[in-house]
Amino acid sequence: MENTLPVRRVWLAGLCFAALGMIPTFLRVHIETLRILPAVLRSLDASGLPIPDTLAWSSALVRWISVVGSSGLQVRPTLLAVVYLLLLVIAVRLATPSVLVWLGDRGSLLRLSALTAVWLLVELLIVLWIGNPSELPVQGLMLLCAAVCLTSALLWSEDGGAGWLFHRKRVNGWALARLTGGGIACGLVGALVLQFTGFDFGAALYRFMFDFPTVFVPLGGAQGLADLNPRGWLTFTGVSLAIAAVGSFCWASLWTAIVAPAQSYHQRIRALAAALVPLSLVTLAGVWLFYGVIIGRMDYERALPRMAEAEQIPFGVAGTDTVLLATSDGKTRVARIPFQTIVGFPNEPGVTYKVEQYLQARDYQTILARSLLVHLHDVRSIDWDPVRSLEVDRLCIERAPRLQFVQLMVETLSNCAVTPEAKRYLDWLDARTRPFRQSQRACQIMGDLYARFGDERKAQQWYERGEIPEEMRREASPTGKITGRIVWNGRPAEGVRVGVIRRENALPFTLNRPGGEQQVLVVRPFAWRTVAGVVATDSSGRFEFPPLPYGDYVLLLRVEARRLPPVPGAAQVEGLLPVVQVDAPVNDTGTIRVRATTEQPQRPDRAI
Repeated sequence: MENTLPVRRVWLAGLCFAALGMIPTFLRVHIETLRILPAVLRSLDASGLPIPDTLAWSSALVRWISVVGSSGLQVRPTLLAVVYLLLLVIAVRLATPSVLVWLGDRGSLLRLSALTAVWLLVELLIVLWIGNPSELPVQGLMLLCAAVCLTSALLWSEDGGAGWLFHRKRVNGWALARLTGGGIACGLVGALVLQFTGFDFGAALYRFMFDFPTVFVPLGGAQGLADLNPRGWLTFTGVSLAIAAVGSFCWASLWTAIVAPAQSYHQRIRALAAALVPLSLVTLAGVWLFYGVIIGRMDYERALPRMAEAEQIPFGVAGTDTVLLATSDGKTRVARIPFQTIVGFPNEPGVTYKVEQYLQARDYQTILARSLLVHLHDVRSIDWDPVRSLEVDRLCIERAPRLQFVQLMVETLSNCAVTPEAKRYLDWLDARTRPFRQSQRACQIMGDLYARFGDERKAQQWYERGEIPEEMRREASPTGKITGRIVWNGRPAEGVRVGVIRRENALPFTLNRPGGEQQVLVVRPFAWRTVAGVVATDSSGRFEFPPLPYGDYVLLLRVEARRLPPVPGAAQVEGLLPVVQVDAPVNDTGTIRVRATTEQPQRPDRAI
């Protein structure tokens, strides 16, 4: 081999490493995917929920993954060993004189064997000194790779040990300095490539940059496996392979420029420029992406309190509301709704606006997205607003897809009032799920929902798609309105919020307990998610709910705590029925009379 080092050789070596360097990363990603994919598919089917396109795995994609990964576990380590051996041979070959010289000379073969034995012994001692590579932190991995590349460059380069051993070439100080600095630099680059293409970093990519902000493979194995959706897996695989290819290219180009034989100083300068230019571009792009996107835009390692401080969002309770509901024994129970979500933010319009703007500015791609979406969902539950709760579920399914949000949307559609606004979200779910394979149970759920909303045509379509027996199909549900009137201290009460909830959902609130009438219920925000709707009384104290399917319901009276403190015996209530049966187009509950026993002064500009 002539001692020439053209730019073409530097880049060809990088391309060769780029092609081979993607194989270990692909196998690592693929092995993990195959390990959990069966459980993912089983959990999706076993859920019985309609699966939208953000979570739907196509049969062709599953078949492709299965075929590619059909080789046994014994084949994969063998293939990995072959790939790493090829990379090692290429790296050594770039640094040493012509192999033909070794093959034609017995003495050269002996020296080659001795050099190989010394090199392997040195590398073994390095590993024993630093520790097990699989258990090393990032700093230890960098130290190990730097030591391995340094010793390899000094021993195998023609300007180092190999040149002296084969050609008795004198080793000068400039060559040693170049091989030492270049070897350490190659080691650090190699360590970054290993770290960035390792599965731990892949999990971080998947968590911070793609379809939902959760860990790729949950600890414990089974929890949350249905979060692994096809779009996110393909994106994660593609980005991981791109990082492996670019990193391998940069490492091999730098290694070639440092250790390969060169005729002159000018060839070495051109080779280093050919290696450093792409390395510099990749480094600048990587630093910008990491600090500008992952740390900046994706809020990597940014705690929720820091975000709240930056956005001037306070923590704590902003106030409370008092809820009155009747029990089966004719008594009235008092409940309290604190204006604070489980995230810790208060339920205030200004806070909700800031949270929504924060998510929109980051296109919902932030590590804090799940916590902030939970806050929004709790806000809608506290406000007894099913329609806006459905909007949050829609955003979660689109931006942070989890099976849990599909379940919440189905639950809300199964309990809310039958309104055109709610029907739009059912049609949206229908459009996202119809093109994909659905389980029989999912078809029945969609059919039941459309029957509940009175759309017989679409209900029958879903029943027929799932081959649901006739006796299990529902007829279109008739609906009725609940009306009534509230009198507060003998006067018509304007602005009292009245909620309605199905009786089975209200049982945890209304079941009689020993001494329950002396206790104030403090219900978590999420527990109010099943409230079917809320209306406010007009100037005459009357209220009217939108259509509700026939059934048994419970009324909830809600006022501000400053108007009615949440304490036992704060008010005497007459006419609040423990159960309201909807079995006619209009169901009048009569007059509900409330007399506050601990009434506080009311500001003239505030409604009850």
